[in-house]
Amino acid sequence: MNSNTEGNGVHTAVSRGSVELICGCMFSGKTTALLQRLEQDEARCILVIKHTKDARYSRTRIMTHDGHGCDAVSAAEAEDIIQQTSESTEVVAIDEGHFYDEKLPEVVDRLANAGKRVLITTLDMDMWGRPFPIIQEIERLATRVSRQLARCAVCGQPGTHTQRRTPIVNRNLVGGSDDFEPRCGTCWRPPPESPIDSNEMA
Repeated sequence: MNSNTEGNGVHTAVSRGSVELICGCMFSGKTTALLQRLEQDEARCILVIKHTKDARYSRTRIMTHDGHGCDAVSAAEAEDIIQQTSESTEVVAIDEGHFYDEKLPEVVDRLANAGKRVLITTLDMDMWGRPFPIIQEIERLATRVSRQLARCAVCGQPGTHTQRRTPIVNRNLVGGSDDFEPRCGTCWRPPPESPIDSNEMA
């Protein structure tokens, strides 16, 4: 436990918060699951974070592929999340965690140590089937890990991989339903382009 100093100089213990990771391939319902958790949460102060790279449906709201969403504030780097968080913030919800830099695990740990409940949605693998190192680190910190499954667009079996359907232009890996579809491990094929490091995602 950490300790905070109140205005009267009295030290009060702060219990460590929690870290929940909601992961899976694209179109597996990760953001939908996040929104459901936020709707059920009784916290009075919830901060929702959207990466500046993700402008597919809205720049000011996190959005599901079928149009549901909620208001969010933007962050370009993991440290920006700390700057957006106040002492009164009880829940920090981070959408598309794989977009962030290598400091995200440290930031998540700091938030949890400050007593916050941290929810993160993320791809667990990139389109070449490689795990994201920062997500592997966060998984080790997590209190709970939920793995979402999609439906393979080819055979209908549980989908665990993200299939790129369109060419990668200017190293831009962000896309929507026209660019990606869920596949099972049997039907999935890696893109013909050479793999791009996750920290180069545009």
